[in-house]
Amino acid sequence: MDKQLIISFLELSIAVVIGILSLYITHFVVVRIYKSKFPTDNPYKNNAFLIFMTGMMFSVAYLLSGIIHPLSSTLDLLTKSYPDTTDLILSYGKYLGLFTLIGLVLGGIINFLAFFLFSSLTTQVNELDEIKQGNIGIAIFISVMAITIAVFCKEPFLVVLESFIPYPELPRLF
Repeated sequence: MDKQLIISFLELSIAVVIGILSLYITHFVVVRIYKSKFPTDNPYKNNAFLIFMTGMMFSVAYLLSGIIHPLSSTLDLLTKSYPDTTDLILSYGKYLGLFTLIGLVLGGIINFLAFFLFSSLTTQVNELDEIKQGNIGIAIFISVMAITIAVFCKEPFLVVLESFIPYPELPRLF
């Protein structure tokens, strides 16, 4: 089978795994935070919470979708640099872990900032209590803020990731 086809399937598989991983981790963290605040409440019976959670999940997944292109560029460069498959896999795994970790951390920061920004704008409203009571408007507003911040942060995030790609040194002309 063609080497490029194998690499394409590898990249597709990694993209699916990263997508599922980002959704799972975001879901886990958001539900854990909600249950720590309201231990007796079932979050899956609260539509406002579900809207809030899906907004957070979308913002993190949208941000992490950007790591696919830098990972592809990194794999292309590493394939040319490492003829040994073991070295290639270890080096690529390092970049995969680094890019995913940076994306998850940045996604968490973005969600926290969206929630903190809304909290600071509405000092008389307790957002988690409103979501617990089923206030869908608050949930939609916080979700839209998180998604909007993620949209604006995606390109700078990609620039940060590009700085980690091991491009070969070019000779100085002047």
